Amino acid sequence: MIHMNLIAVAEKNASIGSVSQHLHVTNVADVERRYKRKYLTVAVAALFAVVAFSCFLSINGVPAALDGVFPESYLNFIGAKPAPAQATTPAGPTAEQIAQQKEALAKARAALSAKDIVGEIDPQALFNNKRTSYNSYLPLEKLSFQKTSLAQFMSFLNTAVPDDIGFSECVYQAPNFYYLRGVAMKASSQHTLMDRLKAVSKQFQTPIASEAATEVSAFGQFSVPQIRLDAVRSFVSTSEIAAEIKAFKSLASTNKVHVKGLEKPVVEDFGVFKRYAYSVSTTADFADLLNFYNAFANSPIRMGVSKADLRFVKKNLITSMRVEMFVLR
Repeated sequence: MIHMNLIAVAEKNASIGSVSQHLHVTNVADVERRYKRKYLTVAVAALFAVVAFSCFLSINGVPAALDGVFPESYLNFIGAKPAPAQATTPAGPTAEQIAQQKEALAKARAALSAKDIVGEIDPQALFNNKRTSYNSYLPLEKLSFQKTSLAQFMSFLNTAVPDDIGFSECVYQAPNFYYLRGVAMKASSQHTLMDRLKAVSKQFQTPIASEAATEVSAFGQFSVPQIRLDAVRSFVSTSEIAAEIKAFKSLASTNKVHVKGLEKPVVEDFGVFKRYAYSVSTTADFADLLNFYNAFANSPIRMGVSKADLRFVKKNLITSMRVEMFVLR
């Protein structure tokens, strides 16, 4: 290793010697002149920056962030002043001012005459009470519509259905939706009924595809011929509930319709009034049921039937109804 180190040193010395033969001699005077020019350029640039900054302070004033940094003598020499403070947003009215404004408005309102006050009201807003759809009806009007439209639909079926058609199910739901399912002995009877239903229906539909089929299946919206919205004229008070139920049972019994389910209502609170809904059932035949519906539509009973579902079970007609009554709180 020693031999190797000595060889490395010898090679280094040889390389240094060879390099020194190619070095150039530097002129010291030239170097000094270049440094003087560089220093002079830097000094001029610094002086220009100071003059420019002083002009900025003299014109715009001393920013708040630099307040107290520069000596007073320097600021006086360049004529610089503190920058004007930014305008602040004026404060809002005080609680006392707000109270005074409200009091002034109240006095001005009290000074108006009755004629001035009436003139501010749009008469159309008071008398624009046209209601043409079930959803726009008032609560009692909806009950009236339920009460009278059901009787009209059942009366239509009684006259429109051919004798050789039997139904397994008939559903009518407020405001005027119906669903029918059954069978006809002849295809012609089926076509006759479908044509009659189309004539009194909106959005009539039937899934029957074959013209030779005798199946009866249809649903749609019944066009109620006589819309009555005055069949129920007043709400039921809490003290009148029992009497109203008794009247309903009595009317049904008079028409050979015996009902069950008027004991435990489902009560919904709407604030001003409550809706009492009863799940009522009966096994009366169709003729007696139709007589009851017609008598009910013309009675003063303050109830409605929002849904009636008639089904044949083991050759017996079972009718389920949702009977509603609106009770004042």
